Amino acid sequence: MKRVLLASLVLSVPIFLYLRGEAPLPEMNVEEMPTHSEWMEEIQGKLKQNPNEAELWFQLGHGYLNEQDFNSAVTCFDYAIRLSEKPSANQLAAKASALYYVRSQQMTDDVQALLNQALELDKSNITALTLIANDHFISFRYQQAIDVWTQLLDSQQADLDRVAIIQSLNQAKLLSQQPK
Repeated sequence: MKRVLLASLVLSVPIFLYLRGEAPLPEMNVEEMPTHSEWMEEIQGKLKQNPNEAELWFQLGHGYLNEQDFNSAVTCFDYAIRLSEKPSANQLAAKASALYYVRSQQMTDDVQALLNQALELDKSNITALTLIANDHFISFRYQQAIDVWTQLLDSQQADLDRVAIIQSLNQAKLLSQQPK
């Protein structure tokens, strides 16, 4: 009797563990996550305590980009660049993006200069190359857009949205084949 009980226990525990699967992940309470406005207020509060924090200005600039307040984004990116010992490619490309929209999606000399500086620091900067490719695309320069998107894909950067780039690339290929 003890052997039968021991045998059934030895067999049933592994089977139970196998069949039960993974424990469910705890649910995140959506109410605990800050809203965009709360996040912006938090960053602004931190900047009041330390207005010389370049990274906070950079984050605030991105918040303004999300709100499509491009003039405020440019101002924040300016502060981030000025407060940095050496401006990063991401800072320069972010400012170029905000300025591009301030200038009504025109690739002005100052926008191009910022992009050139960013690409000198990081030839595969996602923000800079994406802005350049998108500008080519909306200006009907499909082959140039294809070339830049291909350069992005070839960069092997992990945080690249490959699906979106491939979709844009395929759309540009399709449009470039249409008669003019």
